[in-house]
Amino acid sequence: MAPSKNFAFSAVALIASFALQASAITYTGCVNDVSEFTIVGGVGGLDFDECTSYCSEGGAPYLAYQTSGSQCLCTSESQTAEKYTTGASQQGGCADPSNYVTYALQTTFNFQGCYSNMVTDNAPDNFNNFEQCFAACANEGSVMFNPYSNAPTFGCRCNNAYAIDGAGNEVTCGTYTWYTFTHSMEATASGLARRMMKERLMQLKRESQTLCPQGSKACTVPGSASYECIDTRSELESCGGCLHGEYQATSNVTLGTDCSTLPGVALGAITCSDSQCEAFACKTGYELVSGLCVPIA
Repeated sequence: MAPSKNFAFSAVALIASFALQASAITYTGCVNDVSEFTIVGGVGGLDFDECTSYCSEGGAPYLAYQTSGSQCLCTSESQTAEKYTTGASQQGGCADPSNYVTYALQTTFNFQGCYSNMVTDNAPDNFNNFEQCFAACANEGSVMFNPYSNAPTFGCRCNNAYAIDGAGNEVTCGTYTWYTFTHSMEATASGLARRMMKERLMQLKRESQTLCPQGSKACTVPGSASYECIDTRSELESCGGCLHGEYQATSNVTLGTDCSTLPGVALGAITCSDSQCEAFACKTGYELVSGLCVPIA
């Protein structure tokens, strides 16, 4: 089997080395659609704390969690503005348990609540994702973003202060509200936040490029948030497609076949050729028909 190619998580490993001083987990919103997320790991039946551990241990920078279905998704990118929906309160969550609450797992910023009509020191341009806002405000004491769902972009504001002064402007989180965050003076002074965001943006650039050499597919490694490059045209255990699905697939894909498990085939008497399992010898009681072993009538 082809060797693992964990290119997508090399940057995450570097980010993790900086993250010793960073917040372990930070609320980033509630979304009503995860179909466009780049999923790098997922599992059902976990509670929220178990989901956090699962995604963190896999090196994913973000998670999305559905309370009603106990669905845990580890993602390599943040949500887009048009996917935001109403939170449970000024402190986050989701009003509808069938929606997905989202968290950043690798950041120096800490969520402080949602507000309206905020006055700030610096107003960078609007951005396509809130990661760019975090990067623009990495040397400031606090940052806030606003998901303009109809645009769709994120408004971005920076503050010198290391605290949020929004008394009287508290609102339930949702679209067109300010999500506010602070981080420590130590993180700002050391440049930790900027280094982390630089690595994160470099990671996103790498992930936009081809994951595997021509002729190979990026196949999900079960039980992890990584992938391996496999030539499914000739790989015996993933013939015709990835056995456990393609990494970062956003639509239905053809699953492969483990040719070695097909019934009636003599030991070692099968290959994968041109994405098809082809047997050349069968066990007693089976006969070879068009490259497959079928029971003798």
